[in-house]
Amino acid sequence: MTKRISILLISILLLSGCRVELYSGLTEDDVNYMLALLMRNNIDAEKVINKKEKSYTLLVEESDIPDAVELLRESGYPHEKSISIKDLFKKEGLVSSPLEERVRYIYALSQSIQETLSQIDGVIIARVHIVIPDNDPFNKEKKPSAASVFIKYKPESNLIDIKPQIKKIVQNSIEGLTYDQVSVEMLPAQTNRFINR
Repeated sequence: MTKRISILLISILLLSGCRVELYSGLTEDDVNYMLALLMRNNIDAEKVINKKEKSYTLLVEESDIPDAVELLRESGYPHEKSISIKDLFKKEGLVSSPLEERVRYIYALSQSIQETLSQIDGVIIARVHIVIPDNDPFNKEKKPSAASVFIKYKPESNLIDIKPQIKKIVQNSIEGLTYDQVSVEMLPAQTNRFINR
């Protein structure tokens, strides 16, 4: 009986030792989407919570690492972590400088627009770069605001047709921005349909 228990324990340890950390420091939303995507493609995966850091780790079988990484990359996972405003400019005094406040405003605005565009079905990655000139109020000649948008999307999604709506979303989000000053570049993701299990 003791021999049988020992063999069982060794088998469990060997099986549990096959899984390795694929990504860590993940949000609950990201790890759930990633787990579901891998499981739909017959890749055995598991999520583990790190209670101290309030984050998650994604584990997969070591032999599945290449397929798992490629599949998640094609779908835009894990999402890039945004730099927080606190990290960008650590507030050390009671009053922020005008430059700090301006950078915080532009950064927060671009992050907000990126988040909105990321909610469109089929969008894998959305990046927004904003230029808001520091116009002199006493100068009659004003430099216009501008925005550049990059979108990587799933090839099966027909997002090219909604390019005008994307430009409109960005235009309406930034004061003083005209439709013509918004450029949008959209590229389909390169996919490798190699997973047939």
